[in-house]
Amino acid sequence: MEPDYIYGDAEREIVKSGYEAIEAVLAGYDMNAKRRLLFYLDWYIDPYYKNDLTNLYEPLKELLQEMVTAENEDDVIADALFLLESYTEPPYERLRESIDMVPQQFLPKARYLINLKD
Repeated sequence: MEPDYIYGDAEREIVKSGYEAIEAVLAGYDMNAKRRLLFYLDWYIDPYYKNDLTNLYEPLKELLQEMVTAENEDDVIADALFLLESYTEPPYERLRESIDMVPQQFLPKARYLINLKD
C-alpha cells in the first residue's frame, strides 16, 4: 500500500486549531498523518502565502527539531529537516543539544543547520 501524502480539510483544521493540535499529530504514532501534516505545513509556513505564523513559528521550529531526534521514519525526519532549512532561521539549539540522537544519514544536514550563522 502506498503511503498517503495528500493533505486535505483535516490537516487544514489541525493547523487552524493551533499548536497543540499540530503537536498531537507530529508527536503521535500515525506516520501517514505526520506525512500529510508536514506536506500541508510546507505550504502553510512558506512565506510566499503570507499566512500568520505569529504564535506558531517558534513552537513549530522547536517541534521540528525534536522530530529529527525522535523515533520517526526516515521520510518524516527528512521532511522536518527540509522545513527547518527552508522556512526557519537559526539558531537550532535543540538540534545542537541532541545531535547525538540524530540518525547517521541525517547528520550532515543537521550539522549544516547547526552551523548556519545569523
